[in-house]
Amino acid sequence: MANYATNLFFATTENEQDLDKIEVFLNDNFGDCYLERADDALEGEFSSRWAYPEELIDELVASLETKDSIYIRVLTYEMGCEYVSFRTYSQGKWHIRL
Repeated sequence: MANYATNLFFATTENEQDLDKIEVFLNDNFGDCYLERADDALEGEFSSRWAYPEELIDELVASLETKDSIYIRVLTYEMGCEYVSFRTYSQGKWHIRL
């Protein structure tokens, strides 16, 4: 049985279409996705196998219209393997703290 990592996700942008796109993408790609939406932010939680779902999140970011003005924060952890990854995306770049 695979271990599942928990991903705590947060994104904020003034582009409402990008927030819509993020919400649909996360719901479509992560079956246990729970999201809350505010005016210019989206926050939630979803699971992924073993670790941070880098390929899917990179696909999501590539699909956004205003990549340079969005802020994304993802904390991923899997306690059984003592795995932790913290990533932020701002000004068009990922900043990774493992």
